[in-house]
Amino acid sequence: MKVLWVVNIILPQAAHLCHGAKVATGGWIGAMAAQLAGHPSVELAIATRGPVSTVVSEKVGDILFYLLPEGGSRPFDVNASDAERVLQEFQPDLVHVEGTEFAHANTFLTLWKGANVVSLQGVINGYEPYQFGGLPILDMLFSSKYRLFALSLIYRDRKLFRPRLSGEAATIALAKNILGRTTWDRAHAYALNPSAPYFSCRRILRDAFYQSRWDIEKCNRHSLFVGNSAAPLKGAHFLVRAIAQLKTEFPDIHVTIAGESPTGGSSLSKKIGYPAYLLRLIQELGVENHIEFSGMIQADDMARRLRQAHCYVLTSVIENSPNTLGEAMIQGVPCIAAYSGGVPDMARDGEEALLYRDNDPQLLAFQIKRIFDSDALALQLSENSAKRARETHDPETNYRDLLTCYQSITGEELVAQAVRA
Repeated sequence: MKVLWVVNIILPQAAHLCHGAKVATGGWIGAMAAQLAGHPSVELAIATRGPVSTVVSEKVGDILFYLLPEGGSRPFDVNASDAERVLQEFQPDLVHVEGTEFAHANTFLTLWKGANVVSLQGVINGYEPYQFGGLPILDMLFSSKYRLFALSLIYRDRKLFRPRLSGEAATIALAKNILGRTTWDRAHAYALNPSAPYFSCRRILRDAFYQSRWDIEKCNRHSLFVGNSAAPLKGAHFLVRAIAQLKTEFPDIHVTIAGESPTGGSSLSKKIGYPAYLLRLIQELGVENHIEFSGMIQADDMARRLRQAHCYVLTSVIENSPNTLGEAMIQGVPCIAAYSGGVPDMARDGEEALLYRDNDPQLLAFQIKRIFDSDALALQLSENSAKRARETHDPETNYRDLLTCYQSITGEELVAQAVRA
């Protein structure tokens, strides 16, 4: 069976096709692709946009890669003629679109009339109500102090985010089958395409996170790790308020946030956008000495920093199934997470993580204090979260679930062949 994946990132194996342009680590896509490409009855091709002037293709190992230049009339799209060329050349039996957020997914599905399945990553139609991250935008507009920040957030929402909603809705409407992993994304699949069969397949994590475990005797006490603060919906401003509350009782409290510092660079967003707002909040609450930004880090460094933390905090006001939470859990790092989106499907409150309402920094502060105060609680959460994550992110189970989905769609026996192989 010939399977064409349409994805949002350039995998490391294909970086040389665009002369070493910056690429993603591959994450779950690379891990699952490697397993699928080794199946005796599957021929896999992966297509994505890239910084190229014409369609480039090359087989690397068992996978045929296609890079298409960005084009068409919409941002993040490809020319229909280039997508048609890939479809005609590869002649897939099944097109699997990974992610619905970008326009090139719609272009491929519009052209392809055969069997398809669409994987949901984030559903931006579901994210839309949370774009401002619970910030009081109306109050900010009437404040000379915060008006510029509010206007920049409104501009990004109206000009850069909302125009993508109809395109995503159209993409999901074209799905003949939908692949998801949480109750939250299943609800949004039902809202946007109620007639499409829904299959469940969880994510495989990056290799580095399966290799080692958190040790309470080796962690840095009263330290926290946060995976992202790039946008309001990531909710970092609530954590800043929680740290301001905790710093008196825990004067050595320290937070590491993965990603670029708001103080770096000269882009307009860092001067008037959310990074600028976050920086001002940090300064106003006097927690500059308690928060650092790691810059962009690779998987091995991410895994190490997670293990060094006393606990991990997911502050997002909306997520589907955040990989960073899974990466922390599988290493046994005690976790605190906002009760939002698909998070309740990943961890049970009080057993595998401590959950809190996303816009409640006081409850967040108390949950952090509970872990700081009780090694017994930290160890209980560590043991339970690692056990749960080993099940959720088991590579073989998730591989079989993907094959089961393909088998149900095409009628071709794939699971038994994989077991025999």
